[in-house]
Parts: sequence; C-alpha cells; structure tokens
Amino acid sequence: MSYDDKLTEEVKKYAAGLGSCLTGIANAGVLNEALVEGFRPEDVLPGCKSLVVMSLHIPDGSLEILRRGKSRYSYNLFGYAYINRELDFLIYRMSCFLESQGYATTPIPARGAAIGAAKKGYGMISYRHCAVAAGLASFGLSGIALSPEYGSRQRFVAVPTTAPLRPAERLLDQKEVCDGCLECIGHCPAGAISLNPPHECKMRGKTFRYARSDYDKCIHVSRGLSTKAWKGAPFNPKVDVPFVENPSGDLLYDQLWNKRDGALRVSEAAEATYGATICGRCMAFCTAGHNAMKRRLRPDQQETGWTDDLGFSRDGTLKPLPTEAKPLGKELLGI
Repeated sequence: MSYDDKLTEEVKKYAAGLGSCLTGIANAGVLNEALVEGFRPEDVLPGCKSLVVMSLHIPDGSLEILRRGKSRYSYNLFGYAYINRELDFLIYRMSCFLESQGYATTPIPARGAAIGAAKKGYGMISYRHCAVAAGLASFGLSGIALSPEYGSRQRFVAVPTTAPLRPAERLLDQKEVCDGCLECIGHCPAGAISLNPPHECKMRGKTFRYARSDYDKCIHVSRGLSTKAWKGAPFNPKVDVPFVENPSGDLLYDQLWNKRDGALRVSEAAEATYGATICGRCMAFCTAGHNAMKRRLRPDQQETGWTDDLGFSRDGTLKPLPTEAKPLGKELLGI
C-alpha cells in the first residue's frame, strides 16, 4: 500500500495542536490480525487502513496523591471522568478533519464497554492495542499500555480511517517500558490480575505477554462496592456489597444505586457523571509511571513534591515501595 506522507504529517501536526500528548499511526491490518473478530478495525469501519492514535497525560499529582492514600477525587476527575470529555474532543475534531480530507472515519467514544459484546468489558476496539501498534507504548505486565514518556499515566484513543497514513516504523519491546516489578499485581485489591498463565498477543513478529484480568472482580472493587480498595484511607467506601460472578444487569443496578455507600452516590451526582469511585491502584503503583515523572522533572525539583518512593501499603501505612524486578517479571520480559 502506498502512503500519503503529506497527510500523515498534517494529521500529526493537527493532533498536537488539539493537545494530544503522544500521537502515532497504527496499521489497521496489524490490528485486524491481533484482535479477535468483532473488535477489529475492519469490524468498526469497512476498508479501514489506518488508525490515528492520540493521548492525554494524566497529571502526575492526581496519581501521586492517590498513591499516598490522601485523596481519590483528583484522579477520579482528571484520570477518568473529566479527561474522557477531553479525549472525546480529540476524537471528534480528528474525525471531522479526516472527513474534510475526503476519507471515512468512525469516531468511537473514549469510554464505555460494548453492551452485550461477546467478551465482557470490551469496548468496540482496544485503545491499548492501538497504542502499541502505533509504536507509542508497549504492554506492562498488568496489561496497561505504558509509554516511555509517561509510563502508565496517560489515556489513549484512536480514530479508525480509510486514509492511507504511514504507520509506525517499529513497535516497542515490553522491557523498554516495564521493569517487571509486579507492583501492579501485588496492589490489586480485587485479586483480579493474574499471570498464571499470561495472555499472549502477537504483532508484527513480536510476542507480548501480560496478565489476564477478571472483569467482574475488577469492576466490583473499582465501582466502590468493596472496602478493600483503599483500606484506612479517608475516602474509602464504608460498605461491602457481596461479590457475585456474572451479575445480571438488574443486580448491578441494584448494587450500584441502592446498596453502595450513599456518600459515593452523592459525590457522583454532584459531578453529573459516573466515575467517582474508580480504584486506580494498578496505575498509581506502577513504578514506570512514578519513575517517568521523576525523569521529566527539572534538576532543581528532584528533591521536592512527589519524588520520594513512598506509597500507601495494604496495612494503611506509608512505606517505601520496592522497585526491583521480580523473578517472574524478569522471566516474562526477558531481562
């Protein structure tokens, strides 16, 4: 396939002007092979050739204050609820730009699982895989897309298009972004992340290995139905709702709006949006994100702010967090 290099550069420049922190192009064919049927670029846009991948950085302070058990509110807004609106803005504007150039697109909102999808919790397309295919990130062992610039601290979106844009020349290796410390798995309050055995994904001759996630367990804790998320922190839920595997829609509704901690429901209503109870521990305790923050700081800021390596431990105290790779992490990453 021949590529339109001029349009490719215009697209990247336009995305940067919109505020995208990291922008790249993914080849639709690569993702068609890597993703399961029903969730491929070809399934959401017939004739799709490329995907414009964009991102927004989650402010470090929003995750660092969460990491220390002081507040969840900043991350809930700037890591989820509000940032989704900003991501939708990127998607909308880029879709309109590409359509003005005479190409088809499918704008897919930044959040929301496909109701009734064959795979529970799946959106129409995996933005994580799009970011990896665009050479912007690779998979951490948790399954989160990590970038060299921000670690876990960004959100990715992608716009499928029929435009023949030039894709990334190379994909990142996992060991370029993940140090194998496994803090993400150790800090999961739901026990939802498992590397026994790891999931494998192949793209352009590379094999990526990362954890399998139990959607029901993850969503139960992250929606504030359990006191396990931030035990001892002032914002932790005060009500435990019994966990049920494969809950029906009616049961979920009853749990979320009738049985959950009333203080959480009130805080969400005040923001007119869902998201005030997102867990975020796998992102907050990712050492790749914490270390990326320290690399970006000015030299005279290295001993200020959030640069210590403290974190809110499972017993509710602040402790230095380990940063060395675990044996399993080393084995899977080949380091």
